[in-house]
Amino acid sequence: MKWNRYLLLILMVSPVLGFSQDSFKGGSKEKFEESKQKIAAGLDAAGKEKLEIALRVLAMSAIYDRDHQSQLRKQSFDELVRRRLNGKDLAETYALANDYVKADHQRKIDKLEKEMSVLEAKKQKSDALKAKLSVLKAKPLRVDSLNGAFVIFCAFTNESDQVLTTYETVIGYGSTQDLNDGWSGIKGAEDGVVFAPKETKILSSAFSFATVKENSHVIDWQGMKFPSTDFAAYNLAMDCYTSMLVLKGVKYELKNEDRLSPKEEQDLSKYRSSLDQLKTNIPVLDDLIVKKP
Repeated sequence: MKWNRYLLLILMVSPVLGFSQDSFKGGSKEKFEESKQKIAAGLDAAGKEKLEIALRVLAMSAIYDRDHQSQLRKQSFDELVRRRLNGKDLAETYALANDYVKADHQRKIDKLEKEMSVLEAKKQKSDALKAKLSVLKAKPLRVDSLNGAFVIFCAFTNESDQVLTTYETVIGYGSTQDLNDGWSGIKGAEDGVVFAPKETKILSSAFSFATVKENSHVIDWQGMKFPSTDFAAYNLAMDCYTSMLVLKGVKYELKNEDRLSPKEEQDLSKYRSSLDQLKTNIPVLDDLIVKKP
């Protein structure tokens, strides 16, 4: 009977002993290295690689924390890692590394969302103004060469039920690569010239050929035939719109600083795509291990 009780005690203790693990000793650099070697000795090649990656991640964590917490700046990275790992076993070490990987990933998401919010707020304001200004709708018609000048013709149609007497239009161009490659001009309402409801007027802007040809090498000036309505064939992009009008006594004005530039439009699209990927693919420590074929 005593033998059976002794055997039962062994069986109860053995699993605990089997799952016990060595822990890191962070008291000194020497003790830490010694404990690290002891832990690594019980691992296969893949386990040793994972341990090294976890330690690198924790070093990055220490660097981040030291840069963002003034009370830690006098401590070395190695010292911070040793203190954090003191008494921790392998599973706890991996858990700490995983926490940093997730926190760092969330910081990337937060940063991207902050950058996006600035552009989205600007876009919201711009879109709201454009919606009001679009009652005087612009449509590029053609480009021509007249008296040594590059001339853009654009149709503006009053789609409101109001007579428009105060307005400004912008007629310009750029390249399909960058609207800033070109020029634009603002045209205000001439005395006595008004837009009746549903009326269309043809407005134009002229630019010196000597100037336009110097400003963009993307636009195919040499091959351009006049008059032309096929803008894309010559890498030409029209930039015609209403920039200001007074509608029912209220003034709406879209200034350059309120408009999203083509680059900002591209950045916003890129940020949205990157954010979707970040939120879909939340990494863990194992993702940092290079998979061997």
